[in-house]
Amino acid sequence: MANPTTKQELLAAMADGYAQLNEQIAKMSVAEHTAPFSFAADPKKCGVRWQNDRCLRDLLIHLYEWQLLMSTFVKNILEGHPKDYLPDEYRKNYHEMDRMIVEKHQNTSLEKAQGLLQQGHEEMLRLAESFSEEELFTKGYYKNTYTTSMAAYFLSVTPYGQAVKILKTHQKNLKKT
Repeated sequence: MANPTTKQELLAAMADGYAQLNEQIAKMSVAEHTAPFSFAADPKKCGVRWQNDRCLRDLLIHLYEWQLLMSTFVKNILEGHPKDYLPDEYRKNYHEMDRMIVEKHQNTSLEKAQGLLQQGHEEMLRLAESFSEEELFTKGYYKNTYTTSMAAYFLSVTPYGQAVKILKTHQKNLKKT
C-alpha cells in the first residue's frame, strides 16, 4: 500500500491498521495471547525495534508508549516549544528506551494494555485530524520535524501492519513447537 498523500488517506490508513491489529488479536487463542514470543529461529522477522517485546502485552504497550511520545511531541509543537520527538537521553539509543518501556509495564495486564492502546490510537486520530493537509504533508513544516512530514511521524507511531506480522509469526512459531 502506498503512503497516504491526503489527511483522509492518513486517517483511513491509521484506522484500518488498528482494525487489522484487533482482528488479528481476536483470531488468537488465550494461550497465544499469553505465550512468550520466540523469534530465535529467525530474529529478522521481528526487527530491532521490537526485540524487547516478549509477549502480546509488551507489543501493545510498546505501541502505546510511542504514541505517548508523539502526543507530547505534538503538544510541544502546538504550544510553541519545539522539542525533538525523542527525549535527549534516548536520541542516540532508543532501543534502551524500548527496553525500559517493557520493564516499566511488567505488572500491566493484557486487558489494561489493550485499553491503553485504544486510548493512544484514538488520541493519534484526534491529533492527526487537528492538522491541515499542508501541516501534515509538508516536509519540515515545523522546525522540529526537520526534513520529515508530520504525517510520517503519525505513521511511525501506528505501525500496526508490523505488529500484525509479528503476531502472525508468533502464531506460526507456536504451531511448530
